[in-house]
Amino acid sequence: MNGLLERLELLKSSDSITETAFDICRKTIQKFVSENEADQYTMLITHLAMALTRIEREQELLPPPTDIMIEVYQSPKMEEARGRVGWIEKLLNQNLPEEEKEFLYLHFVNVLSA
Repeated sequence: MNGLLERLELLKSSDSITETAFDICRKTIQKFVSENEADQYTMLITHLAMALTRIEREQELLPPPTDIMIEVYQSPKMEEARGRVGWIEKLLNQNLPEEEKEFLYLHFVNVLSA
């Protein structure tokens, strides 16, 4: 977990992510990531930080490929992924754009399936 937090600190110190993105990611790590799972969550947490920063900075958002999302939506882990994304939205006190939700579903399904 320390490696994930250090990565976030580096992204924040270089102004690659916002303070809000850092805070939400830190809370997400505390809520969902155990010490032995930290490596599996690297891509998810990095994507979450960058996605929240893109939203805050009003940058262009692109969805993941449709064929990949078909598989993600069929996963038995999809319900848990939706719940975790919903938890993040509650922390933010706003709904995420659909493009970013889909990427987060993809990442959560991957780590939950590992």
